[in-house]
Amino acid sequence: MSRFLWAVLAAAGCSNSFTYKSQQLVPSTPCGQGPYDFTVTADGKMASEGVEVVACAPHLLVGHAEVTATAFDVPMTFGDKLDNARCVAGNATVVATQSASSPASTPAHADGGGTSAASAFVEQPYSGSESPFEDDLCKPYGVPAQIVVRDVTFPTDMVPAGSRMHVRIWSDAPNDLERAVFFVRHVTSTQTKAEAQAEAAKAEREAAAHPQPPPKHVDAPPRQVDAPPPDHGPPPAPIVEERPTPPDAGATWIAGYWTWTGGSWGWVAGFWRDDRVATPAPRVEMPGAPPATTAVWIVGGWQHRAGTWVWIRGRWR
Repeated sequence: MSRFLWAVLAAAGCSNSFTYKSQQLVPSTPCGQGPYDFTVTADGKMASEGVEVVACAPHLLVGHAEVTATAFDVPMTFGDKLDNARCVAGNATVVATQSASSPASTPAHADGGGTSAASAFVEQPYSGSESPFEDDLCKPYGVPAQIVVRDVTFPTDMVPAGSRMHVRIWSDAPNDLERAVFFVRHVTSTQTKAEAQAEAAKAEREAAAHPQPPPKHVDAPPRQVDAPPPDHGPPPAPIVEERPTPPDAGATWIAGYWTWTGGSWGWVAGFWRDDRVATPAPRVEMPGAPPATTAVWIVGGWQHRAGTWVWIRGRWR
């Protein structure tokens, strides 16, 4: 456990500082829940190195992240307030479920209007500041920085040269990624391995020469413990869907997505939303097993006909 904690807290060295090298990435879809995967290759030259992920986005983001290096996994959550109303159903109705450990049985339909397996981050050239202050990254966009992964660093004996530090990010429902820009940063200590070893040896000598008396026992007030994050991994690949005919030219397609129900992933079917008209919530439909591996599920939806809403049932095609 002490070795694990050292890996996570290596950035807290009292006389150490870090340099940064950033990748600038933008989402390929305006709504998405991932998982999104990134890798940073360790160069193994300095005392420690790791990764940081910063989002510059006008909408608040909430989700999960995990950093993996060699045999170590560092899970975490980010954000505490949802700001994704544009990307989700107002009254979400789950039409199919899947356990957290079950892979999706069908590939996803790439859909530029929402989440899909094709959702990804596209790298753009970056020539801006490599300031250690995250807000400096986001100043050109006029939005505050949101920390997705905060300086998770490892001693280089855990991440030798050429090894991969893998980052995975996902959310329990689609985040609103409109105009969002992400920075995945390779964090490298300015200390050499020899300097870090010398500093550690000096600290040990000083501790041995000036031992501290044991602390007096004081009853500490009860400590507030944060609730642990939900114990589940990223969502399955999206279910194949084909858009039904739009009810109106002004309607917006909200792509289907997975939502965490507390014990399993639930699929919320895609639907047309018309903010000018109060569209009823989607009806519950169970697609069942596809009749063929190439079958595509066409989700049911409401259509406005003769002044009333008519439900058009979903079907396999």
